[in-house]
Amino acid sequence: MKVHRLLLKDFRGVEHRELHLPEAGVVVLEGANEVGKTSVVEALDMLLTEKHSSRKSSVLAVKPVHRDAPTCVEAELSCGPYRFTYRKQWHSRPATALTVSAPRREQLTGEEAHARVLAILAETLDEGLWRALRLLQGAPLDTSVAGSAALAAALDAAAGGSSGGDGGDGADGAEDLLERVAARRAEFLTASGRPTARFRACGEELERAVAERDAAARALAEVAADVERHAALVAERARLREHRDRTAAEADGQRAAVAALEELRTRVRAGDEVVAQRARAAEEARAAVERRRERAEDAARRAGELARQEEQLVRLRAAEEEAAALTARLEEARAAAGEDADATRTAWSRARAAARAAEDAETLRRLAARLAAHEAAERDVAAARAALGGLLVGEALLRRVEEADEAVRVARAAAEAAAPRVVVEALADGRVLLAGEVLPAGTREATATGELEVAVDGLVRVRVVPGGGARDLAETVAGAERELRAVLAEAGVADAAGARRAAAERRAAEGALALARQRHAAVGDVAQDRAEHERLLAERAAAGEDDGGGGNGGGNAPGDVGAAREAERAARAAEEEARGRLDGARAAVAEARARREGLAAGVRGGEATLRVVAEEAERAAGQLAHDRDGAPDEALAEAAAAAAAALEEARAQLSGARAELDARERGAADTLLAHAEAVLARADEDLRRTEADLATLTVRLELVGREGRQAALDTAETAVEALAAEHAALARRAAAADLLHEVLVRHRAAARRRYVAPFRDKLRTLGRLVFGDTFDVELDDDLRVASRELHGRTVRWEQLSTGAREQLAVLVRLACASLVSPEDGVPVVLDDALGHSDPERLRRLGAVLGLVAPPAQVLVMAPGPGVHSSVPAATVVRLSH
Repeated sequence: MKVHRLLLKDFRGVEHRELHLPEAGVVVLEGANEVGKTSVVEALDMLLTEKHSSRKSSVLAVKPVHRDAPTCVEAELSCGPYRFTYRKQWHSRPATALTVSAPRREQLTGEEAHARVLAILAETLDEGLWRALRLLQGAPLDTSVAGSAALAAALDAAAGGSSGGDGGDGADGAEDLLERVAARRAEFLTASGRPTARFRACGEELERAVAERDAAARALAEVAADVERHAALVAERARLREHRDRTAAEADGQRAAVAALEELRTRVRAGDEVVAQRARAAEEARAAVERRRERAEDAARRAGELARQEEQLVRLRAAEEEAAALTARLEEARAAAGEDADATRTAWSRARAAARAAEDAETLRRLAARLAAHEAAERDVAAARAALGGLLVGEALLRRVEEADEAVRVARAAAEAAAPRVVVEALADGRVLLAGEVLPAGTREATATGELEVAVDGLVRVRVVPGGGARDLAETVAGAERELRAVLAEAGVADAAGARRAAAERRAAEGALALARQRHAAVGDVAQDRAEHERLLAERAAAGEDDGGGGNGGGNAPGDVGAAREAERAARAAEEEARGRLDGARAAVAEARARREGLAAGVRGGEATLRVVAEEAERAAGQLAHDRDGAPDEALAEAAAAAAAALEEARAQLSGARAELDARERGAADTLLAHAEAVLARADEDLRRTEADLATLTVRLELVGREGRQAALDTAETAVEALAAEHAALARRAAAADLLHEVLVRHRAAARRRYVAPFRDKLRTLGRLVFGDTFDVELDDDLRVASRELHGRTVRWEQLSTGAREQLAVLVRLACASLVSPEDGVPVVLDDALGHSDPERLRRLGAVLGLVAPPAQVLVMAPGPGVHSSVPAATVVRLSH
């Protein structure tokens, strides 16, 4: 199939686009995103497949959203011997039209045209190849092209033979045989090789019969087993009774041993109690000796402490007397410093009052000057406002005057350009009038914007009347002039120049007003200054001071203020120095008093401590003497030694009893008793369970004798034989069909592998132009790329980068296009298919396109110059919105 021309009207965002394509070679549709490149392929598909009456969502989706208009697609195509023009319109006034120009002329419309095109495509178009040779934007990067009959024929021819029979008929016959064998196999086996419902039902019925037969055999065998088990249980009961009696005797012996061991444990516990009592007595005797020693040491320590306290009290009393004398001397110095500080404070108060009076006078002078400047600025603003009030022409009015003046000039120019021109030349002496004026000798030119009259000495009168357009322009001129006169009258000027002069004068007045306002704003708000000025005047008046006439602060000059401030600073410094001396004297007095008071408190504390220490020393000595009268130190030491000896004797007796207990406990009498009792309990349980099993088995043997289990086994074996024969017949037929299907599938796979080689060779040749000489590729039976080898490294298809998969997908389609014969070929469509490829790979792919494209028609959609820049022969069609 070849596409010669394609027309789109109101297809999605495309209002009108017509493409004329060459029959072979690379055609590049270049344009920005959303310009409608993909719509070209979509429109062709919709033309060939969808009826004009279709209401599918895919058809409704292409309706333009910006206006209500039908969608129309028209194409001129060649398919085999046919060449035809096909047109469809959807949504509004739907229609279909077909014009076949070869091999014989036909013209059809409506459903007949649609059916005829489908018949032509079914006869001439390899639909699998048409779908396979596309690589569309956003579609999965699939490399399978095995569904094409044209490619299969080309590969079979390239492999050097035919798959069987004459051309494609042999292949079709083989496929038909394979289908019939597969249908026969499907009667017995599923696609995965499992039995079908019928086969599985027969097998399940056989399994149930075998299970019933086996159950009957097991039931019959159980009778003999139960008889044998009955005899065994009788013997086991006798053995268990003997074992139980022996175990009971062993448990009684272990109980006696445990009773003797418990008696020995009681003796050990009594010995532990004796040792504990004697240990407490020994500890009490040792504690009494230790307390006597501590009391003797405490009495000696307190006597020493009493001597130290008496010595320290003497030292504190001497220091207290010295501190009292120093405090008296510092009190005298503090009184003198206080008198000096009072005198300097009085002098500083007077100097501060004089300085404040000088500062108030200076503030009055400054405030008076500021109030005067404010009044002058207000007078300037009022004068500027008065001058501005008489000037009417502002910027807005000036713009209106200039716009009206410009409109008059433009209207006059337009009228003069459109009006006829009259040229009058006096050829001889005579009286010639032009618009009522006598013309001098020579040539005169005039423009007839209105009616114009030319008269020659009363002999000829010529009237020039302009056309309707000139009259309209004249009226426009008159209207513009009226508007200009009205605006000039509003401005009070004669012309535009006068308006500009008046506007300039107003701008100057506005500048003067702005300058006056700036000076007024610079002075600022003087309400607070005026209130401050009045307050200071009132204070001076109340104090009886003269403001010097004029209210400007009067009698103090700026130099007086400086001198007063300097005098105040000097007086303040003297006052601070005197205050510092007074503070130092006070601090020294306070420190001396605190030291004296501290020493006095120390003396008082020392006296109190001395009394306490003396009392404690006397009490400790009396207590020690009392204790020794009751029990001398030697008696306490003898009692402690006797208690320690008694403790050692009790510990020795306890050690002997414990050693005997340890020896007996190593025999593990308790453990042996527990084990013997557990064995006895287990023997009782085993005997009870055996007697219960024997009773149950005896009852079951009595019941089984009346069931007739041999007859049930015979019936079940007969049913198994019949079902086994039926299942074996089905299994043989299933195996035969499965074997034949396997052989045919294997032969078909071998045929496919035979023509994979030429396709791989072509793909390897093209791939080495892009990837280099180390490129190789592996294909599966469906001609999909399984892996790529480069520089000795093999990478599976799914592990390749997106760019590499894009490039291989393009190469697969180009290899297919180069192998298929031109009569069976279809256009290769690459829609924005190389967005992840680097510039060098794009350049190499361009070389491959240039090599493959001459016999094939290759349609490339790209957002800008890319792969096709390396194809000099490419036809570039630039698309725009």
